[in-house]
Amino acid sequence: MNLGFDIIGDLHLKSNDFDWESKATSLYCIVSGNISDDMDIVKSTLLHLTTQYQGVFFIDGSTEHDSVRDRDFRTRELNGITTSVKNLVYLHDNVVVVDGVALVGANGWHGNYVPEDTTAEIELICAEYEDITYLGSTIKKLQIHVDVKKIVVVSNSIPLTKFYYGDEPRRYSKTSLADILEDDTEHKVSHWVFGSTDRIIDVMSDDINYVNNPRYTRNPYYAKRIEVLY
Repeated sequence: MNLGFDIIGDLHLKSNDFDWESKATSLYCIVSGNISDDMDIVKSTLLHLTTQYQGVFFIDGSTEHDSVRDRDFRTRELNGITTSVKNLVYLHDNVVVVDGVALVGANGWHGNYVPEDTTAEIELICAEYEDITYLGSTIKKLQIHVDVKKIVVVSNSIPLTKFYYGDEPRRYSKTSLADILEDDTEHKVSHWVFGSTDRIIDVMSDDINYVNNPRYTRNPYYAKRIEVLY
């Protein structure tokens, strides 16, 4: 079985002029966050992508949040965008299985966020812990799921410090998102799609393909296709 996904991320849009007509190379699309800080643009962009793909799966990024303090409100807002759209899925606390491939997503709250004060720092640590716990427990459950052959993890945050390649993260975390791979006992995780860097990364590490496709200011910009084989 061979299942393809287009990867799109770090669009950082400032207007509603995003046009993806005739650029799809797969039936499905994964958006790794940082679409825009304007929720109207986020909504219009996601809805536009649903006209180009059979399924669109996305996670929020730092750009979608004014602050860690607004994460619960903004999460509800993003959930509301997907409620009435059949082929649009917000991966927050939501696992999708497509033809034997499970997509598991979380923002991650690693590296990209600078807390405003001590209280915000505590909230940020809680957000990190919640996402790590969710990813780890979900991947652990999927190990015994007979219909899940492979897992694609999607995060906005960079999963491993080495992928900063010498750049300094805005904030150091005591844990690594990739620590959750200890729960991948059946080695089902084949890809980790992520955002939050303008550096193009597509590398293999411990039999997992870590890959992104940042737009930032790139023009022209095209989808990057990954293929999950099993």
